[in-house]
Amino acid sequence: MIGVIVFNVACLLVCAAVLANLIPFRLYGSLLRGLHNTIGITTPTDRQLQWVLVVWAISMLAIVDLMLILFAYVF
Repeated sequence: MIGVIVFNVACLLVCAAVLANLIPFRLYGSLLRGLHNTIGITTPTDRQLQWVLVVWAISMLAIVDLMLILFAYVF
């Protein structure tokens, strides 16, 4: 349980750091472009990359948390 809380806090801190421009663009720009190219969707512009990273991180958090909840109550 503590690992899940640490994971959630870490992801939210990364989102806050990206929005506050504390993490350089070059660290996550090519990663997000590669992810979008891999799954075949339109790559975001440079101005959109901050919010795209935040949306991906929050979506990932929601998916992981819901999977853990389902595993806890179904199995």
